[in-house]
Amino acid sequence: MPVTAKQRRIFEFIRRYIDSNQEPPTIAEIGRQFQMRSSASVHAVLLALEREGLIKRIPNVSRGIEIIEQQESNEEDHEVPLLGTVAAGQPIEAILTHDTVSVPKDLQGHGRIFALRVRGESMIDENIQDGDIIIVASQKTAENGQVVVALIDGNYATVKKFYRESEFIRLEAANTQFKPIFIKTPERIQIQGVVRGLIRKYEE
Repeated sequence: MPVTAKQRRIFEFIRRYIDSNQEPPTIAEIGRQFQMRSSASVHAVLLALEREGLIKRIPNVSRGIEIIEQQESNEEDHEVPLLGTVAAGQPIEAILTHDTVSVPKDLQGHGRIFALRVRGESMIDENIQDGDIIIVASQKTAENGQVVVALIDGNYATVKKFYRESEFIRLEAANTQFKPIFIKTPERIQIQGVVRGLIRKYEE
């Protein structure tokens, strides 16, 4: 689980406090800063930060919080292969490229990850827009309702929501203007992976 925005703010507060005071804040000081009346709430956040490897707690010490130094942030980003373009619309030919893209740590997960640039508007209700780069966890199966990258007939790639029905597989767009794709022969479709997140560059 990636840390939440509030947990991240508390982590940054602890880091700044240590920089300024050469010692970590107490539970009470963190609670006052973030208007958290119960020390249990502060403990829960510290537990989450510890679980994510951001801090270490020393038991039975009032200021027993240590920041675990992270690698430089650019090392937390991980280069993954940008394998080409995938259609959010009519399936398009799968074209391989040899680019890479830098992916934040919380999107990496375990196993093989790759990226694809999206063309088309059929997934805009899932907040996937034309030109976005989707981060995909490579796997061959999916649960109903997951957003997948699927290869149809071995050479047409598309990004859609996946549903396995009794008679067919349905690939559903997230845009009412696009009709679902129904595939009656399961062998025609290969799931390439499940979408974990996306990267959008605003400056383009």
